[in-house]
Parts: sequence; structure tokens; C-alpha cells
Amino acid sequence: MFGWLLRLVVSCLDVLREVLASVLGESAGKIVDWLSWKISGTHKIQRISSSYKGLDKMRRIEKCLGNSQHKELQNFREYTSVSELSATILKVKNISAAKDPEFIARIDTTFHPMCEINKLTKEATTLKRTKYDVENEEHEMTLLSLWNSLQPDRELESRVSEMWGDIGFQGNDPATDFRGMGVLGLQNLHYLAKNKKTGAKLLAASNHPQYGFSLAITSINLTAILMQMLESGLLRSHFYFKCCHGGSRSVTLNDLHEAHCSILGDFVKFYQDRKPATIMEFNTHKAAYTEVLKEKLSSDSPLLEIVQ
Repeated sequence: MFGWLLRLVVSCLDVLREVLASVLGESAGKIVDWLSWKISGTHKIQRISSSYKGLDKMRRIEKCLGNSQHKELQNFREYTSVSELSATILKVKNISAAKDPEFIARIDTTFHPMCEINKLTKEATTLKRTKYDVENEEHEMTLLSLWNSLQPDRELESRVSEMWGDIGFQGNDPATDFRGMGVLGLQNLHYLAKNKKTGAKLLAASNHPQYGFSLAITSINLTAILMQMLESGLLRSHFYFKCCHGGSRSVTLNDLHEAHCSILGDFVKFYQDRKPATIMEFNTHKAAYTEVLKEKLSSDSPLLEIVQ
């Protein structure tokens, strides 16, 4: 009887904490956290782990870690190893198997998706910072493969050519267009062209007589938006949903490529449905779409549609 009443009191305090934090700020919320800890002997992260599931649980855990007074926990996005992250949490919070064996048993399933997304973020950031190098054979071969995938019936006349404009590059040498997003911009576009039927459809759509656009440049622009969403934390919800509700334990670079394909196709439809008067309206519509995407990723159903 007492245990049931204790859980009810702590549950009510957790609800009160959310209200006070939203009205008075995190300082007020932390006072309630301290009171809950004193009453129950458990930390907020333990209660979240046992009381919530799926995406909701991961969002709450990230918020809990981010609001921690301990730097080691605030920097949870730096951890790519479940064992290192969990060891840090257990040490800082002084949680042991004897005190909460159920929390210990849930550690891997709880923090594995988080570390997977952290690894992906670091890998994507490295690619973004890697400049396209015309002396790098792999870069050059990927670029040529991109051309052959989007223009299978046309041979490229030369490495530097006006023909690149036919698939949406600005200049005669595509290497200059990748400066903002580095090799990640190339890999996202190449993945679309090589693996998706949508690539050919988007290229055709880009040549619309009234509502056309530069496919390659648009892809690089959407890669920039994708990285903004990943770095801000919004895109993490998409990957958490995939892990928690889609049955996948891994998050790889291909998942980021898939997300790029999804938002690129979605943006093109959004852009052409709005019937821009001229291409000069492109940035206005891109900004409007970015807000739509933010709203989607902040919702309870943030999973981006997989395109074929």
C-alpha cells in the first residue's frame, strides 16, 4: 500500500515539475526533482526509464541529461559507446545494481540508439568538413558515377564542362559547388542518383518550364538543412522513432542519405505546389519548407517517408 502511494506522489511531483519548469524555468523544476529524489530515492532519469517508452522516453532522457548540472551528462552527444555513457551516468548519479537492478537491465536498450545517433552525427560532420579534392580518385569516381546515374545515355564530354548544368550544377566544375557541404553533399546526391528511381523523376521535375530548379544545387541546399536539423537535435527524433518503433538497432550513414532523399522529394513537391512566379522566390519557399520540416520533426510522428 505504501509503495503504491509513494509512486503516486512521485508521479504527481513529476507532472508538477513539468508545469513549474515551463512557467518559472528549469531552476524551479530542479527543486521538484530534488524533492522527488528525497522522497523516492531515485533520480529523474531512472523514473523516466521505467515510466515512459519509445520516442517519448528518449526525448525526456535527452532533456534530462541536457539540463543536468554535471558537464559529463550535458555532453551526452559526445558519447559513442553505450558502456562509457552508462558508466558515467551510474557514477554521477551513484546508481548501483543493488539500488535499481531494473534500470541497469534497461541500460543497453535505452542508450544504444542515442550512441548510434551520436556516431552518425560525428561521421556526417566529418564528411561535411571534408573538402572535395579533384586529386582524390574516390571523389572523382563518385562524381563521374553521379553523372552516369542521372545521364545514362549521355557521355560526359570532359571533366570540366557546361554539361554539368544539365543536372543542376552552377558552374562548369561541380567541385566548386560542394564547398559548403563538402563530400557529404556529393555522397547524398550520389546516393539519390544511384539507388533511387526518384532521382530520375526529380531531374525531370527540375526541368519544368515554369517551376524548374537546379537539382544538384537544391540537393546541396537540402543537405545543409538536414545537417542543421541533425546538429540542433530535431532530426534525432526521426532516428529515435526508427529505432524505437521500427525495430532497427542501427543508425548508419545510409539512414542519413535516406532522410536526404525524403526531404528533397518532399521539398520539390512543396516548391512546385506553391507555383513560384520565378526562380528568385526559391529561397523564400525553402525557408517556408524549413519551418514545415521543423514542425514535422517536433511532432509525435517525426518519421520521414522513405522514397523509392
